[in-house]
Amino acid sequence: MTHKGYASSMKRTMIGVAAIAALAVCLSGCASNPSTRQPKTYGHDGYMGYSNSNPNIPNNFSYLNYKSDGKFAGEVLNKLKGDGVKSHQLYFNGEYLRVLLNVDSRLTNAEVDQLRQKAQNLVQYNMPRYKVTTEVAR
Repeated sequence: MTHKGYASSMKRTMIGVAAIAALAVCLSGCASNPSTRQPKTYGHDGYMGYSNSNPNIPNNFSYLNYKSDGKFAGEVLNKLKGDGVKSHQLYFNGEYLRVLLNVDSRLTNAEVDQLRQKAQNLVQYNMPRYKVTTEVAR
């Protein structure tokens, strides 16, 4: 082998060694210790982690209930106290919500019907998951 052939062979070998060393350095930086890096898991909530991974989504049994819905509907109906509503009662039955308004006896039939319709629209708008019916008693 000539001196020129030996130099080019050595050059190719050095380039090959440098390439392998660079590849080894790159690959070693990508690996991590599995004992220190664990995937994040969510609690066992019965929904495969769904409610814990999305905490702002109301999907548990205590979020939607008649007690909180009744409280909210009562707050909505309290806005009608000055219009002649003395009191109200709410009856829940599944997807149905029955509203019974006790109104001032001095109201005319037209005013009572207008008040019933106003309460019906107000509650139905604020409680869209229920089928609302509104009745009036004097």
